[in-house]
Parts: sequence; structure tokens; C-alpha cells
Amino acid sequence: MQNNYICKWVPWKGEFLKILLELEASPEPRNCTWCGNDRVYRCLDCLHQPLFCIECCQKSHESLPFHRIQQWTGDFYEESALHMTGIQLHLGHGRAPCPHAIAQAQQAAGEPPPMDDQEWEDVEDIEENPKHLCPPVGSRYLTVMDVTGVHFIVVNWCGCETAETRYILLLRAKLFPSTFKKPSTAFTFAILDDFLRDNLECGTSGMNYYSKLLQITSSVFPHLIPDRYHELLWVVQKWQYLKLLKWNGFCGTTRSAEKGRLALFCAACPQPGINVDTNEDLDQ
Repeated sequence: MQNNYICKWVPWKGEFLKILLELEASPEPRNCTWCGNDRVYRCLDCLHQPLFCIECCQKSHESLPFHRIQQWTGDFYEESALHMTGIQLHLGHGRAPCPHAIAQAQQAAGEPPPMDDQEWEDVEDIEENPKHLCPPVGSRYLTVMDVTGVHFIVVNWCGCETAETRYILLLRAKLFPSTFKKPSTAFTFAILDDFLRDNLECGTSGMNYYSKLLQITSSVFPHLIPDRYHELLWVVQKWQYLKLLKWNGFCGTTRSAEKGRLALFCAACPQPGINVDTNEDLDQ
């Protein structure tokens, strides 16, 4: 039956291939989908692969900072990144910038981004790297792992006196920090759930999943992408534990989980006096 289905499709393969090739080319005229100006960017993750000028690309992706984009060079589309268009992540006031963080951002503009010892290894020969794989220079940025790949994004932290700690601000944005002290790497909730599904249904190991993530980001230069494999494993363990606590009715730090309290109840298991006769031999 499968062979018959494929044979029926073969005469139409030419039309399928034509559309695939048309999607690789730049349509004429090249006008921005939003404002009609000349467009230089296209988004691979938005429906219908719309083209944008740089201003409209920023506006349309304020809530979608981890989409993958390409830039028109005049001859072809090359890989780009939203942080290269000026997209920034504002934390503490929803999507709005913190009024007290403006001076902080201006001061940080001339400072190198904070890095831990491991991150210094990531920037070796950075001048030779493709631009979309290079982190922003002279600004505070965050390395974010998402199902769409590895991303860099400039972060404007809340600068108010009553501001919450940074790891709390990230969690409220559905970003799980790799550490609660000066977080520089975060994982979206979506990628953590996606890894658990792949691990459960496909038996995907942590190493294979992270290798897939590198291929999504750059199939040509996966070795130039920051190595956050161990961070992924650590965060996934925390994520699994937190989900178990949530499913079993635990809230905050009001009470701790006693031994056996996180075990899931199975209605099909033999329970003497409930679904099995107390006089019945359970070993038979």
C-alpha cells in the first residue's frame, strides 16, 4: 500500500520541487511585509517566511526573540541572528524597558560582557567566526538554548531598587537559568519539555539531543557554538524534579517532599482490599 501511495505522488514531484526552489529565492519586488520598504531580512520560523526591513523585523519579533532569520546580501540569503538587528530582552517590566536601567545599559555599552571561566573558551578566534555565531560585543548578553537553536540576546535587567533577583526575572520570562548566581546561560521551558519528550519516546540521549541542537544552529560550524551540554543535563534534572513537585501538589517552600511522596499512583497495580481480594495470593 505504501508503494502505491509513493507511485501516485511521483508524477507531482516536479511541482513540489519547484515550490521548494522558489522558497529559496528572493521574490520580486523585495518589499517589507509590514511597511512596504525595501526588505533585507526573512524569518524562517514565521508562517509564509515573511520579509522585513530591519525596523519591522525588530517590532515583529519583540515577543519572538528566538526565531531564525536570514539576511539578503544582494545575491543570496545568508544566516543571520535577531540580536544583530538590535533585538533586546527586557526583564522586570514585562516587555517594556526598565526606566532605571537606561543608565546601566549606557554604562555597560563600553564594557566587555561578563564571562565565567568556561565561557572564555567559547570566544577563541572569535574574529574568524561567522557573524551570527558571535555574541554581541560591548554589551551584556545571555546565551539561550531553544528548540530553534542556540541564541545570543542582549538583556536589560530591571534596575529598580525593588527589583527581583536575576534568576527570578528569567523564570518569569519562562527561561530556566543554568545558575542562580550571575546567570549567563538559560534554557527555554520549551526546550526542556522537548528534550524530555525525545528522551521518553525516542530514547534520545543528552549528548545526541545537544548534537541535534548544534546542527539546527549551524550545520557547517557546529564546533563554533558554545558548549552547554553539561548545563543542559543539570537543568533537565532540576526541571524534572520541579515538575514532579508541581504535579503532586507541592507549592513553594511550605513543605518538603517526604520519601515516596513523588511516586505516581497507579490504579492498575494490585491493592489488597481495593482492587484485589485480601485473601487472594498476589504471587499467583
